[in-house]
Amino acid sequence: MDTETRNPDIHERLLVVQSQARDPAAFRELVARYEGRLVYYIRRMIGDSTDAFDVMQEVWILVFRRLSTLQAPEAFRVWLYRIAHDVAVSHLRRRRKLPMPMSEEVDFSQEVEEWDEMQALDNAELVHRTLEQLSPAHREVLTLRFLEELELTEIAEVVGCEIGTVKSRLHYAKRSLREQIEGANHE
Repeated sequence: MDTETRNPDIHERLLVVQSQARDPAAFRELVARYEGRLVYYIRRMIGDSTDAFDVMQEVWILVFRRLSTLQAPEAFRVWLYRIAHDVAVSHLRRRRKLPMPMSEEVDFSQEVEEWDEMQALDNAELVHRTLEQLSPAHREVLTLRFLEELELTEIAEVVGCEIGTVKSRLHYAKRSLREQIEGANHE
């Protein structure tokens, strides 16, 4: 039984360390592990699938160049998504597609309301279409939370904001997604 089968987290850390030592096979495996999920995340961020692969390529170039600066291999996933976030935001700014900052009120004591995501996910195509209608900030937190399964603290690190802001965005994003899905189901 190999390391990956026994503990995928340890195997990933090993790949990161090997990639930091410029092992091309290890870096290719990291790319292969994340490229599908990363391009999905980037598409949700920029709303343009034709540019998503260009943005992803820019992300991987930066990852390759900066990998030696990553001091904690276990933080690779959050670090990768932080780079992807920054590159996607830069891309949007260059294209002048970045909306003005959201003016939602942030209630730091607010708990993220529970919602049966599995019920909504019965129709994946509807969820994907509905995600496209949300603001970039809402699409991003939903993607990171439910598709990448990042913790709230990790999402805050990726998007560069306070955890209360992440909770608020997640609350409003889930509410908006639920309302749009329920509206589509009633049509």
